[in-house]
Amino acid sequence: MQIRHKLLLWFAGLVSVLLLAFSTYVYFGYAEFRQQAFQQRLLRKASLLYQVLEDANVGVVLASLPEQADYVYGPGGQLLYKNAAATDFEASSELRNRAQRQGQAAFEFTSPGHAYPKDGVVLAYERPGQPGTYLAIVTAYDAAGFTQRRTLLKTLLYGYLGAVALVALLGLVFARWALQPFDRLIGQLRRPGDTRAFRLRPMSPHDEAGVLASAFNDLLARQEALAQSQQAFIAQASHELRTPLTTIKGWLETSLMYDADAASLREGIRQAAQELDKLTALANGLLHLAHLEGLGTQMERHPLELMDVLLDVVDTVQHQRPQQRLALAVGEGVQQQNAAPIVLGNTHLLRTALTNLIDNACKYSGEQPVTLRLEMHTDQAIQLFIEDQGIGIAPADAARIFQPLTRGSNVQHISGFGIGLTLAQEIIQLHQGQLRLRPRPGGGTVAEVMLPLLAGGG
Repeated sequence: MQIRHKLLLWFAGLVSVLLLAFSTYVYFGYAEFRQQAFQQRLLRKASLLYQVLEDANVGVVLASLPEQADYVYGPGGQLLYKNAAATDFEASSELRNRAQRQGQAAFEFTSPGHAYPKDGVVLAYERPGQPGTYLAIVTAYDAAGFTQRRTLLKTLLYGYLGAVALVALLGLVFARWALQPFDRLIGQLRRPGDTRAFRLRPMSPHDEAGVLASAFNDLLARQEALAQSQQAFIAQASHELRTPLTTIKGWLETSLMYDADAASLREGIRQAAQELDKLTALANGLLHLAHLEGLGTQMERHPLELMDVLLDVVDTVQHQRPQQRLALAVGEGVQQQNAAPIVLGNTHLLRTALTNLIDNACKYSGEQPVTLRLEMHTDQAIQLFIEDQGIGIAPADAARIFQPLTRGSNVQHISGFGIGLTLAQEIIQLHQGQLRLRPRPGGGTVAEVMLPLLAGGG
């Protein structure tokens, strides 16, 4: 069911219920008012009826209501008087007793030949100088009141049906008008044409349709950027894979065709093996990156002492690069903590990210010292600064440096595939952290890693 039809049904149903409740209230309110007003008239008649015992002509004067019947009962329950119309009612002992207890009582009863019941009142009074309680009863048929009630019922019923039909029509018009901005967006989506750089154009940017169009346009922009990134990644990956394969093939073919001695063959095989190592490293990096993208919330996490992980990584990098000078400084805020800073994460992945960042700093520093500083970012987060004094990142490369297989324009003479930073960023984001690169004053790059601390762990 379309939204416009749902809006129509809900709108028409709500208004119909309100109209029905209002009509019911008016109808039953009028019915109660008619009965009370008619009973008040009967009560006024009954208050004068006792005089009929002294003046028989009073009964004729009082009989001004439709089918009015008058009765007077004595203290012993004997019928003392009734007029000519008093033929269809006889007061029961229960009614007489109730009137004597309460002083007066209203009632209604069915009468043959009448569509509606007749109304009546009974009034108890005492006659001067005579003991006992007398009862004056007056009954009548409110034909005019019932006719008006029936007319009111028809009026309310026809008015209700007409109002519901009108509301349904207006609701359909309103639904079409309210959903017109969405219909326009749907029409734009269905319109054939060039889908490149396609954007929705809402009627108003401030209503719900405009907000939806803006969100959809943002999604399209992200999808286009992702598609472009994937295309660039595929092209770069193809190039990176093709280069070592071509080199390997070249060395092997050269060795087969021209190398006549064992030393030359060994050299050719050695060069081919080096290229295979590069190819293996590139394939492992791509597989690792693909694994991270599908990991999400399924990553296994444990409380980790960040200082232990960092010292282990520094020791690993120092053994791999014995000529590189690494300095680790711990800020005063970290030293003043009651316990070692603890993060919730995966040891292997966190080691991989920090190793890539520190190894990059060493690789591009030109054997200049690399400084590591661990400081408290806030009470809930810790920050690691990795500073090198190397060639830095060109400003034109800063925006795309985290894209896979993307390297800076000034590092072509240094071996690498452009996967390390991408892996580091993905891993740190999986740990709800942030990685930022900024130029170092005086030359070089500062990698800032912010990780949230485990509550109560630092």
